[in-house]
Amino acid sequence: MSDRIKMGLIGCGGMSGAHMRGYQELWSKGIKDFDIVAACDIDASRAEERAVQAHEFQAGTKPAVYTEVEEMIVNHSDLDCVDICALHSAHHTLAVTALEAGMHVIIEKPLGITMRACKLILDAAEKAGRILSVAENYRLDQMQRARRWAVRHGRIGEPRMFFWVEVGESLGKWGWRNFKMDAGGGWALDGGVHFTDLMRFILEAEAVEVYAINKAYEPYRYDDPAARRGGYDVDVEDAMISTIKFERGITAQWTWVGSGPGNGISRRTLYGSEGSLDAEVGLTTRGGETISNDALLQEFLAHISDDEREYYFPNGIQDTVAIELKYFADAITTGGKPEVDGIEGMKSEAVCMAVYESGWFGRPVTLAEIESCELEGYQAEINEKLGIE
Repeated sequence: MSDRIKMGLIGCGGMSGAHMRGYQELWSKGIKDFDIVAACDIDASRAEERAVQAHEFQAGTKPAVYTEVEEMIVNHSDLDCVDICALHSAHHTLAVTALEAGMHVIIEKPLGITMRACKLILDAAEKAGRILSVAENYRLDQMQRARRWAVRHGRIGEPRMFFWVEVGESLGKWGWRNFKMDAGGGWALDGGVHFTDLMRFILEAEAVEVYAINKAYEPYRYDDPAARRGGYDVDVEDAMISTIKFERGITAQWTWVGSGPGNGISRRTLYGSEGSLDAEVGLTTRGGETISNDALLQEFLAHISDDEREYYFPNGIQDTVAIELKYFADAITTGGKPEVDGIEGMKSEAVCMAVYESGWFGRPVTLAEIESCELEGYQAEINEKLGIE
C-alpha cells in the first residue's frame, strides 16, 4: 500500500500546467511524495487532460475526474491535500472547503482576492490545524537566492533604495484576469504579488507604508492591440506608480505601466551604501567593479553548505514550482511549515492591496491598516459582490 501523500487537483487551467510539470520533475528525480488521485475543474476536458498527464508519469490508477469539488471530497475522503489553481475570486471558497474537510492546501498566488478573503483562508487553516502554502515560486529561483545572500552578507552595504520600474504597452486580452471581480485587480496584483514578495525576500524587511496612483488609461483590450481591433472593455488598471517605505529606512519606487507606447523602461536595481544589485548588470561596487549575475551566482553556490544546497535545490532540481511542491510535501510529512506559508503569502499580497487602497483614498496607507482589514475602499465592492464577510 502506497504511503504517498494523496493529492487532489482543483482548477486545471493554464497555471496548473506548470504545477503538473513540477510534479513530473519531482518524479523524474526520484521524489515521489505525491500520488495525484483526482482532478477537478468546471470544464471536464481540462480535468481529464491533467488526469491523463498524471497517469503518464505516475502509472498505477488514473486519477478520477470531477467537475464539482464537493463530489471529489465525498468520493475521496482519504485525500490528504489539494492543489488549487483557480480564479482568484474562487480561492477563498475552494480553500476553506478543503481545509474544513481536513485537507492541507497549496494555493496559487495571490492567496485571496481581497485581504478579507485571505483572512477567511488563514482562519480556516488555523482552526483545522492544517498546512497552508502559497505557490509563490519566484523567490526559489537560484538567482534570487543569490541576491538575497549577497545583501545578507553586506556585499552592497546597507540597503537604501529599490527601483523596480517596468513601462511598456500591453493591451492584449488576458481572459478573466482583465476583470476586477474575477481577478481582484490587474497586473499590479496578478504579477505584482511576485514582485512584492521578491522585495520582501531580498531585503528581509517588511513594508510599512505605501503611496500609490493607479490609472486606467486604456478602457479596452484587443485581439490585435496594434490595430486596435477586436476589443472588449475591461475594468482593471493599466498604470501604477507607487512609493513603498520599508523597515530600516529602505525606500522602494515600484512602477508598472502597460499603457506606455513607444520607448519602454525596464529597471530593477537595489542600491546600498556600498554598491548596487541590478537585474541585468549584476553587482557593482562603490569602486566601480562589476560582478556579473553568472559570477555572483557561482560565488553563492560555492559558499553555501551541502545542507543548504539540498534544501534550496533538492536532488539538483531547479524548477521553482517543483521546489515549492517539495516544500509543501515536507511540511505535511514533518508537521513543519513551507517556506511561503499563508502568512508570508498574505504579507506580500498586502503590499499590492495597499497600492489599490492608496489610489482609492488618495493618501499614503499603512500596512497595518491593510492587514487588519481596517481600510477597504477598493476592496469593498469585491467583498460585497462575492459575499465575503
